Amino acid sequence: MRATLIIASLFIALGSSAQTKMSQVLKLMPDNIVPYLSETNKLDLLDFMDSNMKAEVRNQLEGKTELMLLTDDYASLTLNEATQMDMRLLTVSEPVDSASQIICLVNTYGSDARDSQIDFYSLKWRKLDATKYIQSPAQMFTAQLDSQQAQLMLTISNFIDRPANEEQEEVKKTSFTLNWDGVRFK
Repeated sequence: MRATLIIASLFIALGSSAQTKMSQVLKLMPDNIVPYLSETNKLDLLDFMDSNMKAEVRNQLEGKTELMLLTDDYASLTLNEATQMDMRLLTVSEPVDSASQIICLVNTYGSDARDSQIDFYSLKWRKLDATKYIQSPAQMFTAQLDSQQAQLMLTISNFIDRPANEEQEEVKKTSFTLNWDGVRFK
């Protein structure tokens, strides 16, 4: 009896420490994150990727959405001609919603003058306070998650004024990489 309890306890402990995979995160992504990407679209993207096919679907706005890269902890999607979305699972030192991982989601908008937004979510897709995990630049910037490591590359574009149109010239670009330390990007 005691041996059975020990074995059962080990299975429970191993099961609770299992890491979530990005494919699960995409399947469970709520509609409000990308409203024009249906549940069927998301499942088709994953099926096409699993079949080593071009993972592209026609979204509900009659545009194309493509899953460019998918690993166990990273996904990169071209949502439309002007929007790129990168997601990475990050291991946290203190559990969030009883999980040891959170989701970092970077949306980058625009074609010539690009601008990014960085958001964080629990695995239950509860939006988290981004300022707890990163200090975003005050200037216009683009962000890109690394597909191999828990790193984030930021490029700050210094414009004379925030561009009213995409033809304004940049004064200077500054790039730097932030590393995830289990608590925040530094």
